[in-house]
Amino acid sequence: MTAAVQTIAITDAQQSALKWLRNRGGDGVFDRNQVFVAAGQRAPVMRLTWSRLEEAGLVERYLNNRRMRMTPGGLAMDLSGIRESEG
Repeated sequence: MTAAVQTIAITDAQQSALKWLRNRGGDGVFDRNQVFVAAGQRAPVMRLTWSRLEEAGLVERYLNNRRMRMTPGGLAMDLSGIRESEG
């Protein structure tokens, strides 16, 4: 018996956000204004985008929702050819 591989369809903007996060170590924190920061840089990404990626299982929040990191599923995504989100 083989395991089924689930394909997750996400938007271009969500792929760009994932690329942005991966390029900054895959982990970050929400600052006091609820802006996501990774590797000392503020994400040029709307909060709703992160929520949609969390619903898709590609990122997860932890430490009382103050931090967020890519999941193994997010890290496994092929983001070659995707440009990261820009401010």
